Amino acid sequence: MSAAPVNAAKTGKRDEPELTFFDSPSVDRLAQMVWVMASELHVLRDRVRCLEFMLANQGQLDLNALDRFQPDEAQAKLLAGERDAFVAHLLEVIDGRAKSTSGRFPSDSPKETRS
Repeated sequence: MSAAPVNAAKTGKRDEPELTFFDSPSVDRLAQMVWVMASELHVLRDRVRCLEFMLANQGQLDLNALDRFQPDEAQAKLLAGERDAFVAHLLEVIDGRAKSTSGRFPSDSPKETRS
């Protein structure tokens, strides 16, 4: 591990050492991105689990029924389409076609609310 100065003009940060773990700064930034995404994923999983507990405690959700849930044909099609769009967007990075979606999936994906 080494420290490299941060260029304040490029990053808007103070000139202080930036921790590095790999020979390539690009690999370091990719690793940092993975850690940030893993942290966000943990927060989301934790919050979803808490919502499940809260709904179950209020009698609004049977956790066993949630585990046994099987989407109907329309729901399965919607889920598959959203999954395919998400995977396609992730794979765009490999050939350099990735564009920011501002945290959203493609706008042509149908929206559905659960009742």
